Amino acid sequence: MCGLGFQWEHFSNSRMHRRAIISDIHGNLLALEAVLADIQTQSVDDIVCLGDICGYGPQPAECIARVRSLVKWTLLGNHDEAVFREPLNFSKNAYDSIVWQRTVLDPEKVVSTTDAERETTRERWEWLKTLEPSRSEKNVRYVHASPRDPIHEYILREDFDISCGGPSKMGTEIMKSVEWLCFCGHSHRPGVVAEDYKWWLPENLAEHKSLIRSGFKTIVNVGSVGQPRDGIKEACYAIFEYNAPIDPPPPPAEVHHEPGTTVILNVRGSAASTIVNTKIAKPVADPLEWTDDETRNEKDVELQQARESVILMTPKVYFRRVSYDIQEAQNRFLAIAGLPQHNALRLSMGK
Repeated sequence: MCGLGFQWEHFSNSRMHRRAIISDIHGNLLALEAVLADIQTQSVDDIVCLGDICGYGPQPAECIARVRSLVKWTLLGNHDEAVFREPLNFSKNAYDSIVWQRTVLDPEKVVSTTDAERETTRERWEWLKTLEPSRSEKNVRYVHASPRDPIHEYILREDFDISCGGPSKMGTEIMKSVEWLCFCGHSHRPGVVAEDYKWWLPENLAEHKSLIRSGFKTIVNVGSVGQPRDGIKEACYAIFEYNAPIDPPPPPAEVHHEPGTTVILNVRGSAASTIVNTKIAKPVADPLEWTDDETRNEKDVELQQARESVILMTPKVYFRRVSYDIQEAQNRFLAIAGLPQHNALRLSMGK
């Protein structure tokens, strides 16, 4: 076992924690590597995965190895589950992909040449079976699909957005099941929707950033790394920035380090906001000589500073789009006779 060696620091009041959230990798190693490289530049504290490492693509074993070596925890997706259980409501393309992926993941079907390879395959298979489809951290819920059905139910814009005929009964029932904030994947379509039932696409958000209001139920779909379905072909993931209370630092996360993988994640050191404890500078002039306008201007500055402090400490979600070599990814897909060609062709369409 190998720890990531996260650097934890104490601050007087609180700190903003930055968490990268990835989902729906689907055996697309090139897209995953591009996203991990982008995460390297974003000063994150940790990475979590909402599931579906498997399905569709040619390199599920390699993707599992990379995820296991870097993420804090991983959820079970419906394609991950289908590897070792009978797929439910799968298209022929999805079903055929799972049938092939079993040949490189199932210890009973993988042809291994050494004891070490057999042990790695067996251990990876057992790890996949231990994954859960849902996780809660205080009032934040993480699921693969939806809070009502964490593995299979889709969260789609048309079930929520009032401009698209929503909310449907299903949409309102899903929103009722959210305590405050829920992150999901599964549909491969990123966006944010809250109790006002307005669905925000990443491109409609200023700087691709959404503020998460306290006490306002919100669902965030982080999109897909390996199989985008919103018409944009770049890989997509999200960063959740939130106010983490100061607790004793936990031990470094224990993650599996499979042979041949390299841990490259850099986690930031000090990145806490200091604005909470920053006093606002006063004008140099004698206060007795201030005019009403000067006093008003100072109050305006204080008010603006206070607003900035509140915004700075407000939880936020940032969406990231990442380009990668789609042509090479398609070549890898097409090199596997057991994978439907459609899985490769759709990469260039984002559909």
